Amino acid sequence: MPFAENSPYWDTPAATGKTQGEIMGLLENFGAESIMFAQGSSEGKTAWMVRFHWLGKSYRFLFSPLPIQFPEKTYTVSGKKVSARERSLKQMGRIALYFVKAILTAAEMNQDALFGFLELPQATTKSGVPVTTAELDISGLIKTLPEYVPSRLLTDRGDAYDAR
Repeated sequence: MPFAENSPYWDTPAATGKTQGEIMGLLENFGAESIMFAQGSSEGKTAWMVRFHWLGKSYRFLFSPLPIQFPEKTYTVSGKKVSARERSLKQMGRIALYFVKAILTAAEMNQDALFGFLELPQATTKSGVPVTTAELDISGLIKTLPEYVPSRLLTDRGDAYDAR
């Protein structure tokens, strides 16, 4: 995994609150409903979680900062001292913004672009949050497929097949 200092948007001046608002705006313009944005920190690690409903299904994006090569370093930006951690949080925000924008653009053309972010309520984490399709191993995914794949695409064994 690349270090934050060597990755895109390291020099972004955009505040995290501004970026969160931009992500919310993208989701609203996309037609998402019940948009929830959560930010949390634990043991020095930070993450953003974005959850929303679209076309009757729930989706989730999760973002965390890239590792910092020199965490103790401070930078001067516009005459203000800024920690490497603060810069990495701003960077994470910009990466998240452009990621969400790209995925939503793709989903406008093909809804399947969001498949990996689809929450599966029948499979939850210890904290009760539904896992996404991308978080399951293949056996867990197969168990949940009948609920998400139209019955006309299932064989008599319950697995999906190509209807072309």
